[in-house]
Amino acid sequence: MALKYKLVQRPDMTKDAKEGAKKYYGSISATGMLTLEQLCSSISAYSTASQGDVKLVLDGMVYIASEALLRGEIVQLGDLGHFQLKMSSESVDNSSDFKASMFYNPRITFRPSTRLKKAIADVSVEKWPVITVTDSSSSGNTDEAPEEL
Repeated sequence: MALKYKLVQRPDMTKDAKEGAKKYYGSISATGMLTLEQLCSSISAYSTASQGDVKLVLDGMVYIASEALLRGEIVQLGDLGHFQLKMSSESVDNSSDFKASMFYNPRITFRPSTRLKKAIADVSVEKWPVITVTDSSSSGNTDEAPEEL
């Protein structure tokens, strides 16, 4: 199954671009969301664990992983990948002027495993089909991607 994309117009940020110039870029669009309940249900269908058991394990993983991240550990989840806590900091000219309070923007980064990277390596894409919407109260037709309707 192919990923869906739409075209979006954005300012041309290339070197030597004319002021005000714009270009079209492809933007991958989500086609839905796999909820935690659906994930647990699907996993339970492929194992002897119940849907509730799977959710219990995932809830425990979130708790344990967050504790490990706060201790500065990288959380490795097998063939899924690694999670790590990162932060930005202000800069100083002299190392003696640096204070721990200069850290900001804590965030979690994810690095997929080699197996996960290989699983998506041959991804294909296709443009959302153009749908002409005719509305008697409208003065014309509109061409929009399905999620924009």
